[in-house]
Amino acid sequence: MKNKIQIHKSLGFFLALVMCVLVNASGQSVADIIDIRPKEIMDLVDGNTTEISDRDKKGRLLLNECFDAHGWVEGNSSIISATYIDDWSVAPEPLRKYNNWPHLKQALQHDFLSFRLGHSRVRLLNGPSKNEIWGIDHNVPYKIIDGKARQVDDSNMVPALVGKEYFIQLPYWIKKVPIVAHVRDTVLQDKAYHLVFGTWETPKANSTFDQYVYWINQRTKLLEIVQYTVRVVDPKAVGFVVFDDFREIDGMVIPFVHRLGYLPTPEGLIHEMRFQSIVLDPKGLSISDLRGLDKND
Repeated sequence: MKNKIQIHKSLGFFLALVMCVLVNASGQSVADIIDIRPKEIMDLVDGNTTEISDRDKKGRLLLNECFDAHGWVEGNSSIISATYIDDWSVAPEPLRKYNNWPHLKQALQHDFLSFRLGHSRVRLLNGPSKNEIWGIDHNVPYKIIDGKARQVDDSNMVPALVGKEYFIQLPYWIKKVPIVAHVRDTVLQDKAYHLVFGTWETPKANSTFDQYVYWINQRTKLLEIVQYTVRVVDPKAVGFVVFDDFREIDGMVIPFVHRLGYLPTPEGLIHEMRFQSIVLDPKGLSISDLRGLDKND
């Protein structure tokens, strides 16, 4: 349960309030829990266990193929180091206030542990807070002040950092989703996709566990789109991330563009991350370097 909730905290808090505004504006009752189960999955909940089993088997097979296509094998690295720009200048003016960073086009150097969420640091590379270092150690936020890591009371920092870790490694985390079901095959913008539903504990919407719909490219088996909820932030929060510009790094296929918004198409874009580099186990950086608060013990 602890690990599950930790993963969910990582997934898009930076979009949650935005999504809440958009969904409420469309007429959703504030008392409702968003349920993103496609109709095919809702129809199966009440009964045909044979069909549920068939959908589960096909969904698991597709997620396994996706996992293999991306090559995220635990143990291949200890640390991931990425430089990117998180660009909120593409957002409509009223939504820019939900930006996590001090700058609308924030450039960052981001170092974090592989396959372990919650141990991460960023150096801000431009804007009004250039060269500041933000970090999280066991999901506790800190900043480097006068050369020392000091814990800070900033709830924004955990999702800002962990969310990026999660998205980069998302094809690895899908292997851990216990409830899966193939939804259907579909076409969007001339691309053919397998749609797979995934969640924890029960397919039905609840206030604890998130739901996902994974869009897997039928030809490449790569994960290109994900629809998701953000239960730990708000039961009405839902968004999309669209992955693009896939590149191979030491045998792992990683998207270098992440577009986030309320639709899987350009008109729904709110912000995007554009990566300049992703390096596994960079020289001169150790695991202890990412345990900022431990050094103060």
